[in-house]
Amino acid sequence: MPEYAKNATVARARAIYGKRLTEDDYKELVSKKSVSEVAEYLKKNTHYADALSSINTATIHRGLLESLLRRFSFDRYIKICSFQQLGKERFYNYLIVNSEMRELLSAVLHMNAGSSEEYITSMPSYLISKTKVDLIELAKVRTFPEMLKLIRHTPYYQVLKDVVPDENGKVDYLKCELALRTFYLKWMMNVVREDFGKSTRDVLIRQIEMQIDLINIINAYRMKKYYNLSSDEILKNLLPFNGRLSLKKQREIIEAPTVEGFLHQFTRTIYGRQLENEDDKYFEWNMTKLRGQTARRSLMFSENSAVSIFSLNYLFDIEVQNITNIIEGIRYNRQPAYILNMIIPV
Repeated sequence: MPEYAKNATVARARAIYGKRLTEDDYKELVSKKSVSEVAEYLKKNTHYADALSSINTATIHRGLLESLLRRFSFDRYIKICSFQQLGKERFYNYLIVNSEMRELLSAVLHMNAGSSEEYITSMPSYLISKTKVDLIELAKVRTFPEMLKLIRHTPYYQVLKDVVPDENGKVDYLKCELALRTFYLKWMMNVVREDFGKSTRDVLIRQIEMQIDLINIINAYRMKKYYNLSSDEILKNLLPFNGRLSLKKQREIIEAPTVEGFLHQFTRTIYGRQLENEDDKYFEWNMTKLRGQTARRSLMFSENSAVSIFSLNYLFDIEVQNITNIIEGIRYNRQPAYILNMIIPV
């Protein structure tokens, strides 16, 4: 389908975005005292009403609420891709690819914990009919070799086949995560370059490159601040490619002797110059906000369906994370003003 014929999808994406939570909604949510009160407000006053319509909010727990919100986001993605049969094109399956990888990593975590039989209780049933990975069979595997055998017909086999369990059968989770994330981002970049014209390609590549850079910078920041890893150790655990942030500049940031130096070096980059401040406390918040701003501009000004859907999904990912942070804040009895400061505007 030519891009100009997909304008209805662009308009629909913007209309859906118009139903996002408002500043007033967030002020109401942070004033609640329990998960039940949060769920009740979402059910009666927001676009999550349909997702919660059959739920007794008086007995809902945190895990179920978060699961319902994520299912609602996934169903919305499927519906908008089905609107003009976009799901037949490779790029529009990116969220399914991402979901498949997430489930493989979840299975690895359960294996390492010796609780593989519990994976089925956390497995999102709404994915079963959508993925090429047989999730029911995945719930039955107990060892990494069994998992490799199950996914042999998928691209993920080539990604994970060289990972070797230790003498206790445990798998290096971070190695699996890095390999799968590398595969996913390279796959997206290749599909965008091969399947789209210049106008769509340029905007999507910019967002994906920003995603790559910010994943690397946030992970490097965490490794330096919380684990005090050396520069070589940090670089070894980052995505093996970069976006608009050159490898030379990336190394300069990482080789800064202190966290303060790290942040100062970062402020001299294309991303850092857009930050509101250098405050260590808000570094990751600022990073997510920066990418959200890019997604919002893309959604508002692009006439491309792929850009619209990709941007919309990211913005609603932030929204769900905001709700999760509110629930966590309530759980730990944080003041409403404190929780409100954690909200990332979308």
